[in-house]
Amino acid sequence: MGALLANNGANYTANRIILGFEIAIMILAVAMIVIGLLQNKKSQTGLSALNGGNEELFTNSKERGAEKVFSIWMLSLGIVFFVITLIICILTNTILK
Repeated sequence: MGALLANNGANYTANRIILGFEIAIMILAVAMIVIGLLQNKKSQTGLSALNGGNEELFTNSKERGAEKVFSIWMLSLGIVFFVITLIICILTNTILK
């Protein structure tokens, strides 16, 4: 009986840890959406994604100021999002089996 209660307590703790990571990933997802909306539009039309959008392929455009900051934030949040997703998968498949 004591082992069952200990296992149940560990399972409860594991569920709480996974819930914390899931909440963190939801906050990261919202932050990535907001940063994506704040970024400067690099193409003139929405259809440029369909036709390749390479009209500005060889222009010398360097990111500066807010564009560079948003780009760095988006890259870092994407990496953190990926790592937390892997952690959730590992915890779900190892602890909760």
